[in-house]
Amino acid sequence: IIKQLNLKETDTVYEIGTGKGHLTTKLAKISKQVTSIELDSHLFNLSSEKLKLNTRVTLIHQDILQFQFPNKQRYKIVGNIPYHLSTQIIKKVVFESRASDIYLIVEEGFYKRTLDIHRTLGLLLHTQVSIQQLLKLPAECFHPKPKVNSVLIKLTRHTTDVPDKYWKLYTYFVSKWVNREYRQLFTKNQFHQAMKHAKVN
Repeated sequence: IIKQLNLKETDTVYEIGTGKGHLTTKLAKISKQVTSIELDSHLFNLSSEKLKLNTRVTLIHQDILQFQFPNKQRYKIVGNIPYHLSTQIIKKVVFESRASDIYLIVEEGFYKRTLDIHRTLGLLLHTQVSIQQLLKLPAECFHPKPKVNSVLIKLTRHTTDVPDKYWKLYTYFVSKWVNREYRQLFTKNQFHQAMKHAKVN
């Protein structure tokens, strides 16, 4: 996994889920500073003891969904995220952070859903980031062993396709599009004219 991360000695990294500190330790060796956020009290105490002498690591005991990422500082995000919180966390790191690169270990099926432009999540994410698979991780790589395979994905931020002033309108339109309610908003001709004006094929 470490070999797939494009991290440099000058990078600041925010890690989602310290766990027992194994990945945290490796991240600290190849980057300038690691801030790792862990919610579980037992794991936080365990990793705090393990990493207490590592001056490159700062541990925070907090729910990642409540954490406030910096607005001005340059940084990257790395995380092995809980499957049941995948949608919430990926929205958090894409829309509430300024990370240039985001590396996440997610369930393989979830990764495929992020690529689906017929789903709300895909339509929202791809206005901000490009998404690619870096590594497939069979269930046997983890303990306890999950029922599904995982993948390491990279989200690379690009210039947004939707200006801030139009974001609410875009999200509203996407919700209607996915639910096929756009047919009630426009006539067929109006819809095609709007798509032509937006230069969307």
